[in-house]
Amino acid sequence: MVGHGQPMRRLIESGSVRGDRFLQIGLRGYWPPPETLDWMARQGMRSYEMTEIGARGLDECLTEAFAIAMDDCDGVFLSVDVDVCDPGHAPGTGTPEPDGLTARQLLDAVRRVAYELPVLGVDVVEVAPPYDHAESTSFLANRVVLEVLTGMARRRMDARDDTTREPRRPLWTAADCGPDSTPASARTWM
Repeated sequence: MVGHGQPMRRLIESGSVRGDRFLQIGLRGYWPPPETLDWMARQGMRSYEMTEIGARGLDECLTEAFAIAMDDCDGVFLSVDVDVCDPGHAPGTGTPEPDGLTARQLLDAVRRVAYELPVLGVDVVEVAPPYDHAESTSFLANRVVLEVLTGMARRRMDARDDTTREPRRPLWTAADCGPDSTPASARTWM
């Protein structure tokens, strides 16, 4: 059977992508079934379930995933399934499942991916506007794309200018202000 939830399996089976280069973050619920989990394990796929993320922390899991993703690899493709978020943050999806990431966690994570890794492509999937009367899921999906583009732009800018963005630091301070009263960091960080 071929379905919309199987593109990565088909890529692995075709030999286009190695299974040990496929990482999933934020899984939860009572699926996939045992036979699918067995197949995933045989392929060397790595999944970070929400229970692990809760126990270890999202940042630690991302750091580990980045090391796996970049081992003998020149770039990554980021596919964001909006149902990684808790339905309270993204109700407009075909497969809502409680206990997902918050919108803030998702945005921080995708910005970090795009800043720290050479992202070659990105998509956002499973947005189902008819299930979301307030359009919050569509707004979140749009913001995911903007955060990825911002992370990629900052990565390129820092490489060009030999600078590094420190996310724990305020975007600007009085000391950062240039002669035209525009904070220097505001001119360099989007």
